[in-house]
Amino acid sequence: MRPDGIDIALGLEPLEIPQGREAAPELWYAAGAVRTEQIDDLMLAHAGDRLVGCWYRPHGADEDPEAITEQAYHAILDACQQRGFGHLVRAWNYFPAINQELNGQERYRSFCAGRARVFEALPDFERHLPAATAIGTHVDGMLIYFIAMRETTLRIENPRQVSAFRYPRQYGPRSPSFARARMSQEACGAAELFISGTASIVGHESRHADDLEAQIDESLRNIGVLLAAASEEGTVALRDPGDLSMLKVYLRHPADGPRAQRHLRECLGEDVDILLLHGDICRSELLVEIEGLYREG
Repeated sequence: MRPDGIDIALGLEPLEIPQGREAAPELWYAAGAVRTEQIDDLMLAHAGDRLVGCWYRPHGADEDPEAITEQAYHAILDACQQRGFGHLVRAWNYFPAINQELNGQERYRSFCAGRARVFEALPDFERHLPAATAIGTHVDGMLIYFIAMRETTLRIENPRQVSAFRYPRQYGPRSPSFARARMSQEACGAAELFISGTASIVGHESRHADDLEAQIDESLRNIGVLLAAASEEGTVALRDPGDLSMLKVYLRHPADGPRAQRHLRECLGEDVDILLLHGDICRSELLVEIEGLYREG
């Protein structure tokens, strides 16, 4: 933590970096003076209308993530509320061995149970769910970083997909607690769109097992439909994922980096920034997950 912000190390390996160059950091800027503070496992930085925070605690692949996830989200929501940032907009969740079974249940499903217990206790909780990503790392530690705002934002869902918080029980005892996207709109008309981790899922079923390019195409198709839904809800007039400000792409197999980069450029062109990271996807049959960000202007 620095006086002007916080540094967050994700524990994910960047892929497809040009030879002789280091991975560029992902930077989030704030307008005005930044105030930083640390409370136990939480680091916070806030300025103006938003708060950025990071919760971290050591956590091994042989530990059940349910309880630690519940503790984390209680701490996060309490800290945001106490500081006047009552609207959680975006959350990134990283922890090891996401697909590994522990005590008869996949670790991702245990994570979802802990998170759901916190959100489902809120009145009309579906309205408050953030856009989110959950990815498996290959290092120890539970890390959650997030953005919260003072004013409410629009929840955007994808008509091609069952909303994650309504998944059938075949995906675990508690449905994943996140929105497909959230959008903020400023008084001046500018908009910011946070797109959750998006995969090759139609309805609630995974598609195109073992086919990287087809999974990328299906994921981009889902993002395109989500952009159309966002344009109907607010002022964002986007139809093409290539018009986004940034895409972050998670790949299960690092050897897929060159193929993924080539196919993404064929689909999207050269203008959009793309960051490829090595991480495990929340369903074992999925090879890739894509999230997006759009900031008007």
